[in-house]
Formats: sequence, C-alpha cells, structure tokens
Amino acid sequence: MQRLLIVISILLISGCSTIGASQKQTVEILETNPTQVSSAYNQYITIATYFGQQAEVPYIARVRVKEGLPSDFKQSFASLSDLNASAVFAYFEQHPEFVVGMQAYLNTIIRRGYISHDTGKRLLRNALQGSIKSLKTTPLPTTN
Repeated sequence: MQRLLIVISILLISGCSTIGASQKQTVEILETNPTQVSSAYNQYITIATYFGQQAEVPYIARVRVKEGLPSDFKQSFASLSDLNASAVFAYFEQHPEFVVGMQAYLNTIIRRGYISHDTGKRLLRNALQGSIKSLKTTPLPTTN
C-alpha cells in the first residue's frame, strides 16, 4: 500500500512538472520595434522599387523617412540652375529622410513645365541614392 502511494505521488509530481513545462511561453530577449511603418516609408519603398534599389534601403529608413521638405530646401534650390543631379545627391545625403517630399515637389514642377519628366526621374533617382548612402552610414547610438 505504501509503495502504491509512493508510485502515485511520483506520477502526480512528474505529470505536474510536464504540464508546467509545456505551458511555458517563449520570452523575447530583445524588444520588437513598436513603431508602425508610415505611409511615407511605403512611398519611399515604392520609389526605391521603381529604380530597382529596394534591397539597398536600410532598416533605419522605417523610422527616419518623413513627408514634406526641410525648411532650407527653397534656399538650397532657389533657381532652376541649382537643381542639378550632383546638388540633389549632396542635399539628400544631408537630409535623407525627405525623398518623398522631393517626389511631390518634382511632380509639381514637371506639371508646371519647368523640367521634363526624364529630368525629374533623374533628379529623384539621385535624391534616393544620396538618401540611401546616408541612411546606410547612420551612426549607432552610444550607451552610457
């Protein structure tokens, strides 16, 4: 009788430990990024895909890309002669998050007849390339 109780106790204990082990949940060691992908990022990826550069877009773009243009854009590109491929590349190296705003701006000046569609595409590609180059070299934060 005593042996039967010992066997039953062992079975109950082992059964409970098995139940507990199967109910454990996986715990992530790192946080997932809580931010949602913005519509600006989706448009940025659409631009990159059009030029066949979507694979080059770094992950950081998900949180950095914005709509609109920076306040100094009109000063940097005050005249049509300022709007050239190398200047656009250099500008978007410094302001990589605003390529979607550049697309909207280029669409506006194409519609108004200031530049051709092909020139607009070339300028947008240069903006994208400057942006990707800059985003790829984004320094990591330091820890204290």
